[in-house]
Amino acid sequence: MPFVSGMNQQEFLLFLKNMLKDQPYVEFAYMTGVLPIAKYSSGSERNMFVEYDMVTSEKFSGYFGFSDAEVDRLYEIYQNESGTPKFDREELRLWYDGYYTAAGNRLYNPRSVVLALTDGQLRNYWTSSGPYDELFYYIRNNIEDVRNDLALMVSGERVEADIGQFAAVSMEISSREQIYSAMVVYGLLTYEDGAVLIPNKELMDRFNELVLPFSPQQISG
Repeated sequence: MPFVSGMNQQEFLLFLKNMLKDQPYVEFAYMTGVLPIAKYSSGSERNMFVEYDMVTSEKFSGYFGFSDAEVDRLYEIYQNESGTPKFDREELRLWYDGYYTAAGNRLYNPRSVVLALTDGQLRNYWTSSGPYDELFYYIRNNIEDVRNDLALMVSGERVEADIGQFAAVSMEISSREQIYSAMVVYGLLTYEDGAVLIPNKELMDRFNELVLPFSPQQISG
């Protein structure tokens, strides 16, 4: 169950190369996205890119989400405009905080915070996306007892894991480490001090839905 077909990877990379590489009209290009840029050869198709991520790169890691101070300010605006807040500041933290950066700081899911304050409702705002469903295909198939680990994480435990950079070039996720690396990149888990964990209530509720239907015998077997 590949994330992106090989042909699409090549076409997209060639598009970026032709648009950006050695072009006189390009001085600097800034791109954002979830996945690292795929490469399909050992040539120079992507050597003009420098990639930064929240988990392994300290530089810029604080810009991948909202800080406590930023959420404090947004909640203050929400209080003033709503008149009667539907939830308090601590609930906002429990729902959307908990993502650790390489620099050791914690960040909030920015999209979920904005939508919760805009709608005046705490709920799951983003975990029904395509990549989310694809990752859970592997969990349901219990590759290397991933569901066993998730049962521990749902109970609040951390699980030791060796997280590497999950690249868009990966055509098949076939190991426990690849699954967790992808889940951290997508924001479904967070990573700190050699362990993965569920960051907040927004995701904890969804993991509960996934793990609880299985009996202990099914989870262990």
